[in-house]
Amino acid sequence: MTTKVFGEGISRVGIREITPNIFWICHCVGKGAAEFNGGFAADFAKINPNFDPEANDIIYSSYLFLDEKTFMIDTLAPAQHETVLQALDSLLQGRKLDYLWISHTELPHAANTVAIRRAHPELELLTVGGHDHYEVHGLEDAKLLNYGDKIDLGEHTVEIIKPLFVDHALTQWIYEHNSGFMCPVDWALNAHNEHQCFHFMDEMAKTGYSSERFMHDISITNCVVFPWLRWADPDQVVAMIDAFYKSYDIRIFCA
Repeated sequence: MTTKVFGEGISRVGIREITPNIFWICHCVGKGAAEFNGGFAADFAKINPNFDPEANDIIYSSYLFLDEKTFMIDTLAPAQHETVLQALDSLLQGRKLDYLWISHTELPHAANTVAIRRAHPELELLTVGGHDHYEVHGLEDAKLLNYGDKIDLGEHTVEIIKPLFVDHALTQWIYEHNSGFMCPVDWALNAHNEHQCFHFMDEMAKTGYSSERFMHDISITNCVVFPWLRWADPDQVVAMIDAFYKSYDIRIFCA
């Protein structure tokens, strides 16, 4: 595992290459996460004993495509204001950022929009249509996208797709056709402990993680992030997920 890390604690950001020309820009606290995040894992474990009581860290993720055009997904949170810019500069190596896409107007996703635009004033800002108060996140002049809109980057083509699970009233997901990259933003996020920071899912098995634990994590975190699910028809939800996976050739799943 090769990870380049900037900062520490609440500002810590790491970058990893997922596949050629697609990079993961990730924040997690690491050591001391329980203190920063309130030690929520122990409370979650009381609800579901399969939840790791040491899993006090939550990942905030951004992604960068380096192609003929460069394309960034989301911006991380306010506490990563300086380190996300350092990580981005390290990856771009003097290139300009062509596109910045914001999945929805929430601080862990949109907070550093203004700072990134200041560093890359020629970029085209893209986001979901239908919101109010865009100016709060520096999105007042963003191009508003609809489901099915595509952006050609060269070898990669990203498409805005309709989410199965909607966060903050209006959310978009994104899919890339050449690599099979799919980012569902907040759905399927998982908590982890300090030994699992900056790891891909298959690597986390070496530190005690498993697909079964991932499913338990989703069940708990979705109860918090998407509380409306308690009123959903489970059979209908499962059928929608199955249909979604048949519609897209997903080979890289980046929550």
